[in-house]
Amino acid sequence: MPVEWMKRCEEKSVLLLEGNDDCNIIKNFCKYNGIEINFGFCNCRNDSQVLSKINALLRENNQPKIIGVILDADNDIDERYQDIKEKVKNFYKLPKNMPKDGLVHLEKGLPKLGIWIMPNNQDNGALEEFYLELATDIDTAFINNTIQEAEKKELTSFKSQHRKKAIMHTYFAWQDTPGMPLHAAINKIVLDNNAEIAHVFKGWLISLFN
Repeated sequence: MPVEWMKRCEEKSVLLLEGNDDCNIIKNFCKYNGIEINFGFCNCRNDSQVLSKINALLRENNQPKIIGVILDADNDIDERYQDIKEKVKNFYKLPKNMPKDGLVHLEKGLPKLGIWIMPNNQDNGALEEFYLELATDIDTAFINNTIQEAEKKELTSFKSQHRKKAIMHTYFAWQDTPGMPLHAAINKIVLDNNAEIAHVFKGWLISLFN
């Protein structure tokens, strides 16, 4: 079950996320980048529930002032953005294409709406790609080669779109302690907060919530 800080879904400023790991990674990002957390984290548990929650919040009589949404692109960034547009079409007229720096959208009489599609609003992928862009001590090429050797021996069964997830969890499996939950393991990784993607994401959060 989500801890209490991940269940603040009725705040006046709220950030909707897909799961526990997403909440922890974004919270840590804010901490290490000096971003004030003046919004509630809402763990929706999966992508479809994030979309449902957006719609539910917009239909409430007492709407939030700000709604932030972070979703993985997965296999199709354009399809993901269209999913969001379809869900809010009765409320907002969003741009045709997803802005590369994240969307912050204002319409009179409606909550300020922010959308970030992981990893970078342009490419297919997920939170893992975003995180691996910031990690300075994960040798992704070496780990990927190791995974390829496992694939040759038919020891793997993960889907192709989950390769970066496999890389990340392989790395953590080699650390002390193997099997540590992702939200705990990520605290041991050195992140490059000067990376371009970090600056862009930080700018989106600040523009949305401050």
